[in-house]
Amino acid sequence: MIKRDTLVIIAVFMLAAFLCQPSWAKEDTAQISLKKTAVSKQNVRLYKVKKGDVISAIIRKMPGITESDIPDNYRIIRQLNPEIEDLNKLYAGQILKLPGKSSSAAATNANAPAGTKTYRIKKGDSLITIIERELKIRTEHLKTVKLIKSMNPRISNANKIYAGQVIKLPVKTDAGQELNIAEQVKVIPAESQPQPQEATKIKENIAMSPAVKLAVIKQILTQMNASVLSSGNYYLPIAKTGQVTIDCAKIPVIEFDDKTTVFLDWENRLHDNLKKLIRENWKNFSIVKVDKKDDVIAILRKIIAATKDYSMTKRDTPLSTGSVLPVEVVVDWQIAKTDSRQNRTSIQALRFVPENNSLLPKAIKNYARKNGLIITEIDAEKGLAGRPEEIYSLSPLPVFPATTAKDFTHALVTHLGFTANKDADVKVFNVEKDGFNLSIKSDVLIEHADKKYIIYSRSLPEQFINIFKQRGYGLISVDSSDSPKIIMEKILPALAIPSTYGYFTFSGVDKNQAPFTFGFTGMKIKTDRDLYVVDFAIDDGLRGLISELWQAGFARY
Repeated sequence: MIKRDTLVIIAVFMLAAFLCQPSWAKEDTAQISLKKTAVSKQNVRLYKVKKGDVISAIIRKMPGITESDIPDNYRIIRQLNPEIEDLNKLYAGQILKLPGKSSSAAATNANAPAGTKTYRIKKGDSLITIIERELKIRTEHLKTVKLIKSMNPRISNANKIYAGQVIKLPVKTDAGQELNIAEQVKVIPAESQPQPQEATKIKENIAMSPAVKLAVIKQILTQMNASVLSSGNYYLPIAKTGQVTIDCAKIPVIEFDDKTTVFLDWENRLHDNLKKLIRENWKNFSIVKVDKKDDVIAILRKIIAATKDYSMTKRDTPLSTGSVLPVEVVVDWQIAKTDSRQNRTSIQALRFVPENNSLLPKAIKNYARKNGLIITEIDAEKGLAGRPEEIYSLSPLPVFPATTAKDFTHALVTHLGFTANKDADVKVFNVEKDGFNLSIKSDVLIEHADKKYIIYSRSLPEQFINIFKQRGYGLISVDSSDSPKIIMEKILPALAIPSTYGYFTFSGVDKNQAPFTFGFTGMKIKTDRDLYVVDFAIDDGLRGLISELWQAGFARY
């Protein structure tokens, strides 16, 4: 009976303690509940990792994802997969839990009123093409654009919509008739109605102009060592007859290093007889017809298809560049060249960028170019895009000599801020106290925080070791044959410096940058800022990027 009463009393106290938790504890519980709701297991799907997959590319393939959604989804996936230590190191066959539906798509569908449907914008889309293709409306374009803008307040500019955006559209009737646009537009305030001249502006600016298209194509092909003639005349000699003169301003001429020559026939200007003459007399010459509706990619694919040694393919997985320090970037298209051994070599990658914050850092593009890969970024409306050159204030890269354990150790600890002396004499006995002198020569003597550390590579008698320990010295034994990695693994823990050796990855998505990833093996040392000690010469641009975004420094040996 007494035991029973005791248990009741304990239970009462525990309940009272629970009910009387301080307010901060309740807030913390509420935050945890919200996070669990955000990654509810009822809204989870499984994904099997494929060869070459990286987490940023997997997220980009999820329905309704835009560049701005990537960081949030990265965090959610990390919560859904706590057993995976590093999401940037995936392997083929691994099973990932992914959110069942992106937050942006779910919100759009949840808020879509009756009489509307949702549509995810594809590359090359414009509001005009969406209206004609999805709604089957051939007239009243301007009113329909204004209606769609009223249904999607986030669209501030009808000329700027981005692939991956999810928008609301009005629906058709069950009978498949055209929408009564006039009735639905009544909800739009009169002051927001567009002026008549705006209709032409929307149609003209919805995609690149021919001049911008040509500028993009010229830049891409010139970077492939092709000659692009878009001014002046091009002459074709005809035996015993004379010559044909072609105005390059109207029909640009492209000459590739594989001896292929391409005539870019804008708007079908070449006469049929001239086409026939060219095809019959010059086997390496090709005529590429360009239609008004062709975008940059369509034109490029026609041009590349006419060459002998080049190919252009869509990229579904990230492209890697660099060997010692491989960098992976998410791109849309790849142009490659076949060498004499029939191996495809990437020479250029094309990325379409919806907005400036999705542009790659110049350091990444410069590094890729040094390793034989040119990355060209394209704005769907303005054409060529890219960031200005980043200017980093970098001190010279510290280099620790690895010739001997002594030299490496001294350089390392000095760089870390310790007072250190090589070949310092340390007395074991002195004549005043012991009646005789006896000292040893340390490889490196370190003084830090009122304590001395002896680093030695020779064998010491046990008595000497005991005496030094009694006198408060720290003893660190290294071997002359130890590698820098082994030396660091011995010295850093003994000096109570946090460190770890491994493979470290850096993701642009984590820092709200464009999707790129790179990594390397080295020693990470925690001081006032992370210090990575590596055994290779790191590119200065990447070093500056890491310093700016990750607040980390480098040293090499």
